[in-house]
Amino acid sequence: MLASIGITVTEHTLYLTMTSGGAVRIVPVRQAGLDGEQNEYARTKEIGLLKTIDEWVRLFTDLENGVYKVFAAPADRFPEPIWPELKPAKIFRLAFRDKNRLIDSPQHPLFQKWAARDTNTG
Repeated sequence: MLASIGITVTEHTLYLTMTSGGAVRIVPVRQAGLDGEQNEYARTKEIGLLKTIDEWVRLFTDLENGVYKVFAAPADRFPEPIWPELKPAKIFRLAFRDKNRLIDSPQHPLFQKWAARDTNTG
């Protein structure tokens, strides 16, 4: 559908994360393109997110070097996370449908805008 109006898409991996305050978030990471290359921001972000499986970390954007820096939290600084019981459909809805990010038809406002058919823009 998007290709029909000249919009290219890229694959992303979605990571379900939790902040130290207990907020659940979905963090997208752009994957390698057709050429097999993944930019350094995405690559280092993914490395940091994978570390969160075993420990609390802080991701810091290093603009000067174009990467994410990963800092482990001191041991026992934060308790083990208490994950809410969320079914995959609920996670998907929270990440896409409830934020109007699910483009499921040519009538979606973003599709209309990208196709230059949005009648609400001045």
